[in-house]
Amino acid sequence: MDAPSGQITAAKPPVGENEIVLRTGEFPTTVVVGKGLLSRISDFTEKKEAPFVVADEITGPLFADFLEQRKGLFTLPRGEEGKSLPRVSAIYTALAESQVDRSGVILALGGGVVGDAAGFAAATWMRGIRLLQCPTTLLAQVDSAIGGKTGVNLPEGKNLVGAFHPAEWVFSDVECLRSQEEEDFRQGLAEAVKYGIGENWNFLSWLEENAGPILRRDCSVLLRLVSECSRMKLAVVSEDEREQSGSRARLNLGHTVGHALEAASGYKRWKHGDAVAAGIIVAARLGARLGELGEEECLRIGRILSRFSLPTGPDRPWEDILPFLARDKKFTGGVPSLVIPRKNTSCTLRSDIPLPLLREAYEESL
Repeated sequence: MDAPSGQITAAKPPVGENEIVLRTGEFPTTVVVGKGLLSRISDFTEKKEAPFVVADEITGPLFADFLEQRKGLFTLPRGEEGKSLPRVSAIYTALAESQVDRSGVILALGGGVVGDAAGFAAATWMRGIRLLQCPTTLLAQVDSAIGGKTGVNLPEGKNLVGAFHPAEWVFSDVECLRSQEEEDFRQGLAEAVKYGIGENWNFLSWLEENAGPILRRDCSVLLRLVSECSRMKLAVVSEDEREQSGSRARLNLGHTVGHALEAASGYKRWKHGDAVAAGIIVAARLGARLGELGEEECLRIGRILSRFSLPTGPDRPWEDILPFLARDKKFTGGVPSLVIPRKNTSCTLRSDIPLPLLREAYEESL
């Protein structure tokens, strides 16, 4: 029997000694964290049909052959260029050519861009087919592959078109992280820091204490890192699967400013985790102005971001990001809903913060 919503249970049976299998409440996703998972997916799913694989130019050649079988393989370009309506249209064409019908399954093999684009294709192909996520980056393993959000970018902003379509299974193989480039690996560390500040300050302390092994990519430490982040995200999304109650909005800590930085740079200068890190600093400065954090906490947040070689502030004037802030989905009537960190407790969503106060926090962070 599933646990009540928000409680995490181990699904049964774990296949290997070093695997962690997580599920929560009625949320339809089971997360598996382990080593060497890609060749044993059917051991968990007990469904033998060959998936249609969506990968990118690096993950396809690196990892696709580890899968037992596949019905087809579609390759996206690297980076945000792969997350657009024309690219999703090309996936549809490939699905049709491979005769993928309503009983088919798409397997997303890659980072967040692959997961978002493949997930959106799965949500909309024949009005929805099954989805498996095999995230190969730290950012995707700790965050984007879990929770069911799919989507693509428009010139007007990030993730403006999308759907909720949770994967049946998320297979997070930490061995994939050992080949990830340093710059890309740190993008996931920003999301891990976000969980520590936004959900559990004890986890932030664990990150501080284990920064060395994390940066060396010790597999036993990566198992703990990915599984703890997965637990926290599952718990939050199970409370608010479609962002209706406001609970899930806590996961947007640092993202309002972060998304605006990405968009203002044309999705070139700023990568997602770097932008979120800068957004976290702005949120912390805003929290200090509201009396939720002290200067000590702000400095501590800056130190852990620096330890992971992440930015500790934005790089462009307020006027550059303002047009993109105004298009953010969390703005209503020109007023933002912002996630504010609080000392030693979970963050909170505030919709009563005037834009000038956000500007002051932003400019203090420059």
